[in-house]
Amino acid sequence: MTHRLRFETPDYTELVLAVVVVWGVCDGLSMVLAAEFAGAHLEANPLMRALLATPPLAFVVKLGGAVAAGALALAGERFITTVPGWRVWFAGLIGVGIAVTVINLLVAFAVI
Repeated sequence: MTHRLRFETPDYTELVLAVVVVWGVCDGLSMVLAAEFAGAHLEANPLMRALLATPPLAFVVKLGGAVAAGALALAGERFITTVPGWRVWFAGLIGVGIAVTVINLLVAFAVI
């Protein structure tokens, strides 16, 4: 019995959902964690820095922005998928979001 490993290309909706999860949930939670342990003064975004005075609010705003961007991307699917390299763009967004999350976690755990 042989098993074949098969990779399937994610569809548009899956890529949009991945962007929302990475930038909304992962970045949002890691941002709050980094602010909690290392201090909100290290946050580069002045709006988020101000909102980190109330961490749940900062997270909700970050998640809300990601959900709004995802909804806009879903609404524009017919146009976006005609642009050459759109999958690469989404992969880049996901990759940068993962990198930002890792940096946030490194900041948070560097002070522990």
